Amino acid sequence: MLASATKMKELKDGLRSLVRIDFQGHVHKQFRGTDADKRFENEVAVLKALEDRGAPNVPRLVGHDPETLTLITTNCGSPAPLITEEKARALFQELEEKYGIKHDDPEPRNVTYSPHLGKFCLIDFELSEILPMPSDLETGRTNVLRAGWAASSIKGRKHLANDDALLVLTVNPQSTDPLPNSGEILLDPSHLVLAVSDGMGGQDAGEFASRLLMSRIRKEADELYNHLGTEDDAQSALDALLRQCHHDVTELAEQNGNTKGMGATLTMAWISHERLFWAHIGDSRLYLINDEGVQQLTQDDCRAWHQWQRGEITEYAYRNHPRKSVLSDVLGGSPHEPYPKTGSLPLKDTQRLMICSDGIMDGLWEKSIREMLAEDKPVSEIMQNLSRKAIENDDRDDTTLIVAEISHI
Repeated sequence: MLASATKMKELKDGLRSLVRIDFQGHVHKQFRGTDADKRFENEVAVLKALEDRGAPNVPRLVGHDPETLTLITTNCGSPAPLITEEKARALFQELEEKYGIKHDDPEPRNVTYSPHLGKFCLIDFELSEILPMPSDLETGRTNVLRAGWAASSIKGRKHLANDDALLVLTVNPQSTDPLPNSGEILLDPSHLVLAVSDGMGGQDAGEFASRLLMSRIRKEADELYNHLGTEDDAQSALDALLRQCHHDVTELAEQNGNTKGMGATLTMAWISHERLFWAHIGDSRLYLINDEGVQQLTQDDCRAWHQWQRGEITEYAYRNHPRKSVLSDVLGGSPHEPYPKTGSLPLKDTQRLMICSDGIMDGLWEKSIREMLAEDKPVSEIMQNLSRKAIENDDRDDTTLIVAEISHI
């Protein structure tokens, strides 16, 4: 049943359509003008085809009324920020080559962003064309990069509070904005920042330390964006950021007796449209997955881990080592100056990343981590499988991870 017009908010009153939104968030589009009945019938057919073909980033048809020429769809958000013609055309090209729907107006005005879905969406299909469903069609590669991610942080059974913290940010010349635990953005000019920290210390000190680091990164993100022009400048800026984080934690610990000696690990990835920059200290990890396989980009600041990597002890011996959790370098924890590690790599056509706290490694053997990261599945499913399996095997520690994928549309 169509909602009463008096209960709806008007979004657009034009010659070709009246668009309103009801109290449930559904969009009501009433067709007007030339060939209104044909345009109505065509959009209904296109939306049904899109749903049948599994297109993920388009409105879903909720209902339609041929008498009033009104269709009702799910809400796909608001006009997308920073969308250029190139990016819009890449999204519509992907829709045609994957799902066989050719849009008649592949312009930025027909692209929205839905915070609820964490996706860019395509709208207004009244003059679109339904093509045969593509089969084994090789998608033409564009210069537009999409970054998608999924993240989770779960408190360990042995902890009173979750000492881990994670951060997902987008940074561009206009603003720095926190992002939800799953979603996607288009890179250039936007960058994607991912970070995981594992706090340590008595009482609530670990929780304070890890969240303090996330706060510092958010505060400095605008300035960092302007220092990522060259590889050397970027690594110097990231090194300076981690040293500033160390001083923040140390200063707070000195001011409050309850947080004395607190510290935290930090592993961060900064993804531009050209390179992956990373910074690290402690035993949280950054993995890279591409056509060369799975590799751990970071090194644990732990003597037992280095013994394992040199082949002096087995993985079993490392996992049960009495000093496995004793770290040689963290942010805070002591007055000595830290030695952060930084690096960068050029982006390839497709790569996947994982940043995680040691709760993942406690519950999973290295072989299992690498096999699950390499699976041909959506990042959300990979993240959920890794988190669930790690917790099933060992739920004592906090378990935090971010899995992301960067690829050309």
